[in-house]
Amino acid sequence: MQLSVGETILIHGGAGGVGTIAIQVAKAIGARVITTALPRDHDFVRSLGADEAIDFTTEDYVDAVARLTGGEGVNVIFDTIGGDTLTRSPLALADAGRVVSLVDIAQPQNLIKAWGKNAAYHFVFTRQNRGKLDALTKLVERGLVKPVIGATLPLARMGEAHDLLENGSARGLRGKVVIDVSGEAAALPQA
Repeated sequence: MQLSVGETILIHGGAGGVGTIAIQVAKAIGARVITTALPRDHDFVRSLGADEAIDFTTEDYVDAVARLTGGEGVNVIFDTIGGDTLTRSPLALADAGRVVSLVDIAQPQNLIKAWGKNAAYHFVFTRQNRGKLDALTKLVERGLVKPVIGATLPLARMGEAHDLLENGSARGLRGKVVIDVSGEAAALPQA
């Protein structure tokens, strides 16, 4: 993302497993953090460091970003949700903004609006990177990033874990789903 101090980032899906870490890392860098989340998760994402939370069920994020930035837009959009986010992102970007997505794209996207913003799009295909993992470890050790575990299930309940990943938002899941391969631990999100 090349995010730097003083920039503004919009993180889609702030209460999700990746979003919870992204909020904390962006805040640790010194960015202003705006995120989309369900209303029930607004206090939660703010507790992680989000400066603003957008209720995407009642307000279009493009309009909300314009309101929150005085029409300037954000420097970075981090897409963890997919859909039409890539196509609509330029409408919320500042000039020369960046869009980073880690979502698999099933259909070609029309990015013509990005041209007028001189926007850069980056698609993340994850692989292990020792340097980045070491940097993240230092943030965790300093207490600036705390992993959010939304549910813990034993290996024997892997099917239920997959269901949580696919439908967890409706069940109140926040953060990551952990599989306990050593025992019978189970902790599910409170509805």
